[in-house]
Amino acid sequence: AGARIAHADTIRFQIVPDPSTAEAALAAGQIDLLPSLAPAQIDQIKAAGATVETAPSLGWSTLLIQTRDPLLSDPRMRLAIAHAIDIRQVAQARAGGLADANPSAVPRASAFFDDGFLDWPGYDPAKAQALLQEAGYKGQPITIQTNKRYDGMYDSAVVVQAMLAAVGIDARLEVLDWATQLDSYMAGRFQLQSFGFSARLDPSLMYTAVIGSKAGRPTAQWDDPQAAELLAKSVQTDDPAARRAILHQMHALMARQVPIIGLYYDIVADAVGPKLKGYRPWPGGKPILWGAWKAD
Repeated sequence: AGARIAHADTIRFQIVPDPSTAEAALAAGQIDLLPSLAPAQIDQIKAAGATVETAPSLGWSTLLIQTRDPLLSDPRMRLAIAHAIDIRQVAQARAGGLADANPSAVPRASAFFDDGFLDWPGYDPAKAQALLQEAGYKGQPITIQTNKRYDGMYDSAVVVQAMLAAVGIDARLEVLDWATQLDSYMAGRFQLQSFGFSARLDPSLMYTAVIGSKAGRPTAQWDDPQAAELLAKSVQTDDPAARRAILHQMHALMARQVPIIGLYYDIVADAVGPKLKGYRPWPGGKPILWGAWKAD
């Protein structure tokens, strides 16, 4: 949307697999834009003299819960896990304060967002322990699947494991290669999984990725008729106020059932060389070059 002005006659894309090489090329003026920085790169690139532009992302980092698991099918267990996790600390550990905790499938960058979407079972270790006792938890191990290809997923899993251990849950990390973890996700073969959903440009699209019948689609995290009904209603009206109200109902229901725990939305951070002008990062996470130009 908006003006699509192509100031440049030619745009050349270079594939540079090694991050250090790409950073050196930016510092030397051999490239003008280095998109999709990891948070750990930002300070180093700023110190080298480049400008880093950031925007809130639409990509959602989550902790998936397999509600068909014999242990985790009990909503009290899932609620205990929610109370055991301080999602603000998870976000802080991941992005050094640049990303904001958000348990909802409605991102801050959405026109539908308001603070009501931050309502969630609060961090309360004592309440978590009481729920574990009520559910009859006997110290059975619970495995968190993660990978090291995406450092955000791994970092989140490590922090979550420590928080669960602090309330008495025997949480264990299973570090897989990404392809194996993805196969497990596709088959619904996990107890807990540190996972990230790529950007969706509308909250209903994010809910569509989450809601569905596990029998027909094992990737569905939230198998609930009421949630499916609300999702259908959310795409049947174009009245913004009505849609926001439906999205609030969906979020409130998710906070009661806890089929998934939203952690945070990452940031989009792109490094810009001194000659590139007019560039702004896009919450969708891909470089959009309309309106940008290169100064002589």
